[in-house]
Amino acid sequence: MSTRAKTSVSPLLVGLIAWMIPGSGYFLLRERLRAAAVFFSVVILFFLGILIGGIRIMDPPGWGQYGYKIQLVEHPDGGHYDISRVDPINAEQETTPTLQGDRIMGPAITNMLVSEVGEKPWYVGQILCGPITLMASAISVTEARPDENATSAYGPIGLSPVESVPASHSRSWEIGTLYTAVAGMLNLLAVIDSTFLAATPAEETPEKSPDQNPQAAGASA
Repeated sequence: MSTRAKTSVSPLLVGLIAWMIPGSGYFLLRERLRAAAVFFSVVILFFLGILIGGIRIMDPPGWGQYGYKIQLVEHPDGGHYDISRVDPINAEQETTPTLQGDRIMGPAITNMLVSEVGEKPWYVGQILCGPITLMASAISVTEARPDENATSAYGPIGLSPVESVPASHSRSWEIGTLYTAVAGMLNLLAVIDSTFLAATPAEETPEKSPDQNPQAAGASA
């Protein structure tokens, strides 16, 4: 009996690399064709989603409409405080989002993580695509920030802020978001499968005896 050599790559490492670069888990396991198929499928689907819905479909939890971190503020109301979410329109308001007497709790993403993710559940699927989601999200929030020197039809930009790159709406936003989320779910399947293969012992391959191999039996005769 002969046994194929089991891969020496750690399953944890395979899973991590597979998340970071779609298909790379299979590449580490020397499944080159499968790695290429997963890589191109995930990446093409992801960028098709952005092409359809625009970069603003990358809407990370904790960031508001204008590309700044949503802040939690406590307002005094009699003997207690009411908590409200402030969507800053500029960097100054992101730093000091309160009025006199208010108390700053900090960014919503750090104080109410579950709630913020619950507001944008599609991002869970998107983040499964790996670091390309983080890079696209960074571009998205940067492009969302209003140009402070610009003006809108309703007056100075500070009074009526407008995103530098507006978010798409209706079907284009929905389809683009769906494409990117499905790309993430596809990558998740590849991560699970490649990690499982790395952790599974190699199958044993039995050697054929002379009785089972007519050619070998004839040669010995």
